[in-house]
Amino acid sequence: MKLSPSRVLSELIAQHDTLRGMMDHCEDLANSLDDHPDSDPTPLTRELARLRLAFDAHNRFEEHLLRPVLLEHDAFGNVRVERMVDDHVHEHRAIRDRLASPATSALRDVIETLRAHLDAEERYLLTSRVLRDDLVSIESAG
Repeated sequence: MKLSPSRVLSELIAQHDTLRGMMDHCEDLANSLDDHPDSDPTPLTRELARLRLAFDAHNRFEEHLLRPVLLEHDAFGNVRVERMVDDHVHEHRAIRDRLASPATSALRDVIETLRAHLDAEERYLLTSRVLRDDLVSIESAG
């Protein structure tokens, strides 16, 4: 089943909202750990693992959905797809490298980077200006 650009937009924005909720929860757990340093870090460790998996699944899903829609409906589709994939590679590396640290400050830095990534996607990719159902075609006169 092929999804319309507006349906792709709606689905991916909903996933972004879910990811933001997971990041908020990680920050709450980190705050609690900072307030009570002798407490068990297991809940935060588990939630971070869930966040990593969720971002990985989201990125694969996003690339799978967006690539064909952008290439078919957007004059700048190739450039947008390249940028998206490049951003996801960098994001994956940041999550892997920086979330390995036990410091909650490193966690907060990664979450800030991830939020900025989601915001940028919503500004440049996941917008009704890019993902629109009414295809505009330019025909050459001649």
